[in-house]
Amino acid sequence: MNRLSFLAISISSLVALSGLARADTPTKQEGRVWYDQNLTLAFTPAWSFTVMPGVRFEYARSPEDAAGVQFLEFFIGPNFTYKLGNLTLKGSLWYYYMGYPTRGRQQLQPPNYTATDCTAKLSPTASNCLSTYSFSHNLEIMPSVDYRIGRWSIYDRVIFHNTFYADTYNADINTETLKLDVGSQRWGWGTVLREMLQVRYAITDRLSVLLADEVFLGIAEDSDTSKIAKGGGYKAPGYWKDGFRQNRVYAGIDFKVTPALTITPMYMLEMDVSPTDSGDLTDVSHNLFVFATYVAKMWDEKK
Repeated sequence: MNRLSFLAISISSLVALSGLARADTPTKQEGRVWYDQNLTLAFTPAWSFTVMPGVRFEYARSPEDAAGVQFLEFFIGPNFTYKLGNLTLKGSLWYYYMGYPTRGRQQLQPPNYTATDCTAKLSPTASNCLSTYSFSHNLEIMPSVDYRIGRWSIYDRVIFHNTFYADTYNADINTETLKLDVGSQRWGWGTVLREMLQVRYAITDRLSVLLADEVFLGIAEDSDTSKIAKGGGYKAPGYWKDGFRQNRVYAGIDFKVTPALTITPMYMLEMDVSPTDSGDLTDVSHNLFVFATYVAKMWDEKK
C-alpha cells in the first residue's frame, strides 16, 4: 500500500511538471509563511459549518523587494460528510474572499501610471492607476474522498474554484473591435480545477506524517477577459486562462494537541507558470504553511 501511494503522488507530480520549460524571463523566488485557522462547528455527524481566515507573509523575494503581508483569505460555508466503514465522503460549498496587498511591486505598475495623476483623482478605479490593494470574490465547490487502511490513509480532494468578481481590472478598453468597461471585466465567471492527492501515515494516535501534491488547471475562461489581446485579461489576482497554471507539493505532520485541536505544519513548494503559457515557469515560492483546525462538536455521541 505505501509503495503504491507514494508512486501515485510521484506520477502526479511528474505529469504536472512535464510541460514546464525554461522561462523567457528570470524565475522569481520567494520565501513565505502562511497561516490558516479553521474553525468547524459540527451540528450532527453529517452536517457542519466552517469559518477559516488566513494570511500569507512574504519575508524574502528575488529580484524584487519582499512584500510583507502579501495575501489575505477568508472561507465560510457548510459541509456534508458521509462515512461508510473506512471510507469517508465529504462535500463543501464555501464562499472564498481573496485579498492582495501589492506593496513591493512598484515595477509592475501600468505603463501610463504617474503618482500625480492618480492622487489627483477622487475615483481612480476607471483609470490606469496602480491599486495598493485588490481582491476577488469566489465560490468553492469541494468534493473529497478519504480511505483508511491500518495506519495509512489516502485522501483525494477536488476544488472547483469559481471566480465571479475581481477588482484588479482598472482600465476601460476601447478599440474598434473590443469595448469593455471596468465593470464588464470585473464581473464574470472563470473556473480553476484544483486536485490534491495526499498520503498520510499515523505514527501514533496523535502524530501523523503526510505528503501531498496539488495541481491547478484552468478549465473555464471568463468570457470578457478572454477577448483581451495578448492575454491582457489574465492576472493572478483575477481570472485565469485554461490549462496548467500551478503545482504545489506539501510535506509535513499532523499533531493532535487535543481531540478537538490539530496543528499541521508543512513545507510547501509552490510553482507558478505564466498566465498565458503553461510551459513558462515564472515563480517558485518556499512556504512554511501552518494549518490549525478546531472542531467543536455540538452534539453528543451515542454511548
